Amino acid sequence: ALAAGNRAMLKLSEFTPATNAVLRRLLASCFAEEEVAVVEGGPEVAARFSALPFDHLFFTGSTAIGRQVMAAASQHLTPVTLELGGKSPCLIAPDIPLEFAIDRLLFGKCLNAGQICVAPDYVLLPRGQEEAFATAFQRAFARRYPEGLASADFTSVVNVAHYQRLTDWLAQASADGARVVPACEPARDDAAHRLAPHLLWGLPEQSPVMQQEIFGPLLPLIAYDSLDEAIAYIRARPRPLACYLMSLDAAVQARVIKEVHAGGMAINDTVFQVAVDDAPFGGIGPSGMGHYHGHEGFLTLSKAKTVLRRGRWSSGALIQPPYGWRQRLLLWLLLR
Repeated sequence: ALAAGNRAMLKLSEFTPATNAVLRRLLASCFAEEEVAVVEGGPEVAARFSALPFDHLFFTGSTAIGRQVMAAASQHLTPVTLELGGKSPCLIAPDIPLEFAIDRLLFGKCLNAGQICVAPDYVLLPRGQEEAFATAFQRAFARRYPEGLASADFTSVVNVAHYQRLTDWLAQASADGARVVPACEPARDDAAHRLAPHLLWGLPEQSPVMQQEIFGPLLPLIAYDSLDEAIAYIRARPRPLACYLMSLDAAVQARVIKEVHAGGMAINDTVFQVAVDDAPFGGIGPSGMGHYHGHEGFLTLSKAKTVLRRGRWSSGALIQPPYGWRQRLLLWLLLR
């Protein structure tokens, strides 16, 4: 934003006051407030912020709030960039070894306890591999986090409200008859609001964990009988911010790239597509609009202004009336 010649106002999340304090201090050491201003507050402040007549409004967050931001911006015809989320699938193809796929998947799901907009939201895997997947997932988790929830490298859920949301969804999944397998025991620490990754399968389609972006360490498993069925499952749902494919088969890779719509993709990895800072990043449809990162961000936060300059003579004189000889000259030039 600054490189493109703008000044910036930042509305920070009310859920992260300690991080906000650090950002305030760092930004104040570099910029005057009229260059970069920081705003904090809850939903009312966010609504007033979104209603200001900005030259451009950039929002990252949930799809539901993204709709509200876009509606507020429309009052001033303010252009928006929306980086939202949704339910990003991870498709495990029949050709890939489960251990290989889980090793790549686990990093993206456990990073920040799954509280990342591009974290894998659910897994599609060949039918009958659910139990083998769960066993291999538990082994991989134990290697990465040998002390389970007490591991220094594992993260708490951001606040009590979101922890309660996730544990409520877990309870609902059990009540609905789903198979629930935690990655480790103990599987939760209520005092520190730490929650182990939980694998769930056999969920009814109307379950909240199947309908809403999870943004946490819950991972539904969806069994499929054919690649056609798996691709159709993804295509029948709102377009996600990310799609992950685990396959070493070039033909399968080419097919999924061609047939699945998503903001971005990673093949045999998760999350790292966002780390390519000079590649465009953004969603599609319910997962967002517009691009940023690197040069794309500069273009998003710029406005190209065309300037046509004439001197004492203008070629436009050749097409101005009265046409007469000009028309004959133009026809002669066109027919040469």
